[in-house]
Amino acid sequence: MYAQLSRAKIVINAAIDMAGGDRGNMRCFEAMGAGALLLTDAGNYPPGMVDGQTMRVYDDAEETVEIIKQSLGDGSWKGIATEGHTTIRTEYNKEKQLEKFVSLV
Repeated sequence: MYAQLSRAKIVINAAIDMAGGDRGNMRCFEAMGAGALLLTDAGNYPPGMVDGQTMRVYDDAEETVEIIKQSLGDGSWKGIATEGHTTIRTEYNKEKQLEKFVSLV
């Protein structure tokens, strides 16, 4: 699955409503970590997941199609995907996760 994600230009994610407006399921981290542009539904995301900078968000199916067309047409998907990948590698790497875990316990 990760090999497929790493070959993708755009990965579409749809969160379920059980978390209310909070977002950031595993697929977000997987897509961004694999270097694809994350296109996901609007909501409250973890730090570093910023619309137009490290990912793109949509409100409905029509907007999703427009974002895909624009991102592929002007090549903007690549820069945003690269920023998203960098964010995952720097803000959510194993060292930072361990630091946060140790400070929690």
